[in-house]
Amino acid sequence: MKELLNDIGIKKIGIIAGVFIGIIVVIVVGLKLFNSFFAGTSYSKIETTMVEAAKEYYAKNPKLLPQMSGGNVTVNATNLTSNGHMKDLTEYTKKVDSSISCAGSVSVTNINGKYRYTPNLKCGEKYATETLVAHIRNQEPLMNSGSGLYELNGGYVFRGDSPNNFVKFSDDLWSIVKIEDDYVYLFYRGNKEFINVWDNRYNIDRGDRSGINTYSVSRIATYLDDLYNGTQLLNDTAKMMLTPYNVAVGKRDSNVVANDGSVEKSEVLENKYFGLLPLYDLINASTDEHCNAASSKSCGNYNYFSYVLGSWWTATADSSNTYQSYLINGAVVSQATSDVSAWVRPVVRLVNDALYVSGDGTEANPYVIK
Repeated sequence: MKELLNDIGIKKIGIIAGVFIGIIVVIVVGLKLFNSFFAGTSYSKIETTMVEAAKEYYAKNPKLLPQMSGGNVTVNATNLTSNGHMKDLTEYTKKVDSSISCAGSVSVTNINGKYRYTPNLKCGEKYATETLVAHIRNQEPLMNSGSGLYELNGGYVFRGDSPNNFVKFSDDLWSIVKIEDDYVYLFYRGNKEFINVWDNRYNIDRGDRSGINTYSVSRIATYLDDLYNGTQLLNDTAKMMLTPYNVAVGKRDSNVVANDGSVEKSEVLENKYFGLLPLYDLINASTDEHCNAASSKSCGNYNYFSYVLGSWWTATADSSNTYQSYLINGAVVSQATSDVSAWVRPVVRLVNDALYVSGDGTEANPYVIK
């Protein structure tokens, strides 16, 4: 009996010790996570301080601002300090870690007569301001199968059922389609209902108002311009995060197998802030080996675009006639441009210095940018 009691006592001690060790581990991990979060938040506050100081500096020195759209200038944190707009960086970083040595600057870009201020802070190995592109390239492994990021057509493309490509932008949900030349292309995934026909003009070949499938003069192109100029989707602050691009609007036959963009890019609509998805981007998003043309029903397989709400228009028209364009409703459909009022889901291109703030790209925890 005594041996049994001793055995029970030893087991109890073992259990208590295990629980105690578990509590210690949880506390240590929790403190590390808290410190990491606190440090990240503090560095973000320093970046905000630099931006506000730069705004004050240029408000007093407006002639130093870039005068032409696309122009850029940079001011160092040391200049902002010497001109009395902020304290020395050590005064801010010592609250985080007194041993850290930091350097910072703020770049200012003229965007159509308005100015976007972008901070850049480097604190040894502890912290560095990171662009969204850099974060994705550092965190997302390149895939050979399954959902994720692929190297394709000279850039990077998200493919599969569930890649980590969600972005919260202007309080709405978007998906990263691809990265080309360090520019991120976003596709609108939100629930705001922007609905329109592709076109409904009189078609002389058909003898009716079935529409003309030339994107550059289409109703949907005008609709997108009006949507950009309004505030229903993006406010003026959000628009400062965009850069214009050439929308690929070349027509395509349903049986064509060429998914490098050469067909769609044979014709472009230049310098647009809002466009639509060209069909080749949708085809490339599928990892089904049989998805290689618009006519392939397999393109709905292993493709995150299959889960996008509603039926929605692409930028690509059917080259076999003058009145049909490609509509997506879980599959690719060649549809008369005037037959359906479908969702209009803009594609935009972010500025190449859009900064990563937080998130892992999942729908529950999308990337946040600034």
